[in-house]
Amino acid sequence: MFCKRFAFSLFLSLLLLAATAQKQVKVYDPRDYTYKHEASGGIRLLTSGFGMYMEYGWIKDIHKTRLIQLEYQYFIDYRQKKQNALQPNGRDFAFGVQNRFHAIRFSYGIKRVIADKAARNGVCLSFSIFGGASLGLLKPYYLNLIQPSDGGNPQILAERYSEANASRFLSLDSIAEAAPIRYGLNQIQPVPGLHGKFSLDFDWGKKDEFVKALEAGVMLDLYYKRIPIMVNNTNRFYKIGLYLAFHFGKRW
Repeated sequence: MFCKRFAFSLFLSLLLLAATAQKQVKVYDPRDYTYKHEASGGIRLLTSGFGMYMEYGWIKDIHKTRLIQLEYQYFIDYRQKKQNALQPNGRDFAFGVQNRFHAIRFSYGIKRVIADKAARNGVCLSFSIFGGASLGLLKPYYLNLIQPSDGGNPQILAERYSEANASRFLSLDSIAEAAPIRYGLNQIQPVPGLHGKFSLDFDWGKKDEFVKALEAGVMLDLYYKRIPIMVNNTNRFYKIGLYLAFHFGKRW
């Protein structure tokens, strides 16, 4: 909840900065703009996780750029609780999680300049709109569970959540530790979907040749079914969140 409030407050602050952007603007003839291509990449911090991306753009003129983007995101459900392992030096685990969820996105979008940099330094303000396809990847989350015994040494086996083991999977006294990450790799399920996002971009690079930008926006993912991340909480077929991104690149 704190992360969401912080991201929302920062997003509003950036909107205020956009509303009071610099008054001095460079004057361009779009035909004189020499850069035709742009390539950049960066990291994205979301209220629903974190990701990284690469993008390539075709610069039409000083005001407009067409972009394609490839992105990866790891989703985090902030309702999950981190717990210490029962085993000495064991792997800590996320309680109540039945699946981990990842997404790969391919997007097409446009970026338009709202206010260019001032004659000396300053920030270039623009907005971007993207849309495209999403490929969700649902990976079962395994725990090393203590097996019932008749007085002998109890066994510990890696198990994913099921109705049969629900009482042990959701009992802290039955969980020894998190299973190694390799468990569930052969059981990944694809979940196709669509997504869209809108952002404001603040490019503070001193030279137009280089991209140095902060991006603040909102993103929506829609999938054809509910995404079962948590066991005892409502799981939805959509994911929405605010984000901040930092990207760097070059124009030529």
